[in-house]
Amino acid sequence: MNVAELLDQTPDPESIALVDRSKEPAERLTVTQIQNQVRVFAAALVNRGLAPGSRVGMLASNLSEYYIVMFGAPAAGMVFVPLNTRLPASTLEYIASDAKIELLVTDAGHAASLASVPSIVIGSTEWTEIMAGVPLDDLAEVEPGDVAIQIYTSGSTGQPKGVLLSHENVTFTVLEYGAALPGEVMLVSAPLYHKNASMASKLAFASGGQVVLLPQFSARGYLEAINDHRVSMCSGVPTMYALITAELHESPVTYDLSSVQRVLIGSAPMTEALFDDVQALFPDAHVTNGYGTTEAVLEFGPHPDGLPRPKIALGYQHPKVELKLVDPENGAESNHGELWVRSKGVMKGYHDLPAANAERLTDGWYHTGDLMSRDDDGWYFFVGRVDDMFVCAGENIYPDSVEQMLEQHEAVHQAVVVPVADDLKGQLPTAFVRIESGAQLNAEELKRFALEHGPPYAHPRHVWFVDEIPLASTAKVDRAALTKQAEELVTPDRDVQ
Repeated sequence: MNVAELLDQTPDPESIALVDRSKEPAERLTVTQIQNQVRVFAAALVNRGLAPGSRVGMLASNLSEYYIVMFGAPAAGMVFVPLNTRLPASTLEYIASDAKIELLVTDAGHAASLASVPSIVIGSTEWTEIMAGVPLDDLAEVEPGDVAIQIYTSGSTGQPKGVLLSHENVTFTVLEYGAALPGEVMLVSAPLYHKNASMASKLAFASGGQVVLLPQFSARGYLEAINDHRVSMCSGVPTMYALITAELHESPVTYDLSSVQRVLIGSAPMTEALFDDVQALFPDAHVTNGYGTTEAVLEFGPHPDGLPRPKIALGYQHPKVELKLVDPENGAESNHGELWVRSKGVMKGYHDLPAANAERLTDGWYHTGDLMSRDDDGWYFFVGRVDDMFVCAGENIYPDSVEQMLEQHEAVHQAVVVPVADDLKGQLPTAFVRIESGAQLNAEELKRFALEHGPPYAHPRHVWFVDEIPLASTAKVDRAALTKQAEELVTPDRDVQ
């Protein structure tokens, strides 16, 4: 199946599939209208002489035209390359060169961001002429292993890596995942270059649902969209929901959130405290701690025996996916270790990076880099990133576990734990903390709480209170920035042990 055929799965092609709130008034498009625009754009790519497999880039904020390119490039047998709008020009140039992007589509705000690649600006005369063309008669015939999307990782260490996702990777994941989500009104506010937002959109389109698209995330805009469009399913990252709950506590406006029946939180670890906040925010909704990586989205599902899912469990092994937990040190399998996954949804590999492929892929098994545990009922729980773990006086510290403990304090709204170097103990845990609106808390009180509720070696030696937790370009917590800030803050004072 061609990725563009996901649009054909809807039972009612004349229903409204997209509400684009980036435009004023909001643009409303049916499935048929989207399909037609996709085929028109696909025909334009073919008419330009681009060969099958050519890379077509997209550098734009959230808007309806994003989907035209997202589906249009694969429809023509070409490869869609979404670009992160928050990356510096040098990194964008690297990606354009690495992917060999032959054509770039941008919005007006990013038209000058990547001058080295031939481009079309949405809204320009050229774009208008292209979209007035004749649609492609037949979608390109593709093999299951043909690359459909080349999406770049955030590049937290070194240059970003191009993840190669085939038509089979994408369609398998969407159809398996979306089978349980028919007809949802899905709110999408994360950037569409991010896997969370693009996957949520495909799930909605393929299951006869509707996407309510925001130009960017804001807590107020998110709440207004739920209120205005009777949103039934929300998908986002933990930090977004932390900001939403804070907005509600501080805002005099009342919103009707009763339409929300499902909340999927993913792309970053979630704590029990945040789970409780979100459940209180949407009391009638089924709140789920989701999991997926750019390289492989589908791993978990409900328990086959119908057991209720523990609060922050990621789920039970999906019946069409193979999972195992492997000790990163000795390769032994157990109920605690790095998650390896093998399925039709696992990427083909990283673009032109044989060493990285050898490191992360073994006989079709993808090494996620995420440490997890599995309980006696088969539920999986996130423990931490292999790369995030640090050692204090010989003890392994997983930041996520410490954060969960800190957020059990009634005054703590959100906590992020990062290490700082120490001559004696190697690394010391430190914490950036955002407290609940109206609450009072000082550093010594929180340190005592940590000593009482966790192992002494894991308590944060320094605590800094902040108004907001910084986000990286993927809308996840910017741990690299906070680690650097922590090092700068403790440099004058290295005597805390």
